[in-house]
Amino acid sequence: MSPQGPEKAPYTQFAPAGRSGDGDLDAEVAACLENPVAHVILDAVESYALILNEHRQILAANAALFQALAQEDPRCFQGLRPGELLACVHAKEGPDGCGTSRACSRCGAVLAILAAQSQGQPVEGECLLSTQDGGKWDSKEFQVRVTPLRIAEHEFLVMVLRDISAQKRREVLEQVFLHDLMNSLQGLQGWTELLQFSKKDPAIAAQHILDLSDHLSQEVSSHRLLLQAERGELNIMMMELPVSKILEDLEDTLRKHPCAHNRLLEIVPSPQNLLLNSDPRLVHRVLLNMAVNAMEASPVGGSVRIQADVETTGCRFSVRNSGCIPEDVASRIFLRSFSTKAGKGRGLGTYSMKLLGENVLGGEVGFNSTPEEGTRFFMFLPSNES
Repeated sequence: MSPQGPEKAPYTQFAPAGRSGDGDLDAEVAACLENPVAHVILDAVESYALILNEHRQILAANAALFQALAQEDPRCFQGLRPGELLACVHAKEGPDGCGTSRACSRCGAVLAILAAQSQGQPVEGECLLSTQDGGKWDSKEFQVRVTPLRIAEHEFLVMVLRDISAQKRREVLEQVFLHDLMNSLQGLQGWTELLQFSKKDPAIAAQHILDLSDHLSQEVSSHRLLLQAERGELNIMMMELPVSKILEDLEDTLRKHPCAHNRLLEIVPSPQNLLLNSDPRLVHRVLLNMAVNAMEASPVGGSVRIQADVETTGCRFSVRNSGCIPEDVASRIFLRSFSTKAGKGRGLGTYSMKLLGENVLGGEVGFNSTPEEGTRFFMFLPSNES
């Protein structure tokens, strides 16, 4: 960087580009750290606190943030933007880092910063963040408050981040579990009443009750697995798995699932008898979530195609449907607290795919979506030989 003034990026997809050059940044850091007010603010905040310059670059941070990131040298923070410091997955997408990508237009932290700058008063928001740090993916939630702070001739911003991930995790799990539990119980009650008071074939009613009971058991197991995975307490049961058996078990489950009603399910047979060394419960759970989401996103009469493609180092499972995910949804698709479904607390399906498929199984989970080709979610798992 040049010691003279801010360097300008050629363009931006959202927030203004450009950063303070080395000389200006050093002067801003000195002005910040030499002012007792700045120290009082940083020392008084129990949550994470940052002081930013007009280009959204970090000048100083409080001890709570240093400890959370296991850093001791404040110079390693200086000049970065918040998303770069927190390893946001979108921080490198824009032409000038954090804040300048299209995905940043949905970031509560960036929106709060820009609003505080334009309004000259404190602004609050909520930041849902996907991070990738040291090869580990995570989803975090922060309550954000940004307050303008004038020191000498400088216009700074105080940014306070309160980690509400535990609260959001609890809310989402409770809401999703109760929602699924109520749906299953209503179905069980309905078929039990039909069995008791109508002349319907008892065998048909009994089969529906059995299927609903099995679905409820799977949902309880799924939520237990997710809680254990988030706490790092999940015991992995690795075993040799034929890909063909994975697809057979998935098809058997999906044929009984309520979302399969009036939708075409196509499962392409595996071209080779590839063996994977993985946990069958988790592989099944990830693929089931992909398939259920695809079916729920498909209209009545729509089709979902599931296949497994052998690659040099493993197998790539994919689930396709004809719909296209809008851009404003695509950038947030794996966030724990985000969902396109109605009702507070929905949104664990795609999040659990990423958590289990990558952090636990050591694979790769992603998607691509276009109006021409529809949407394809995939999970790549390495083979025994890789």
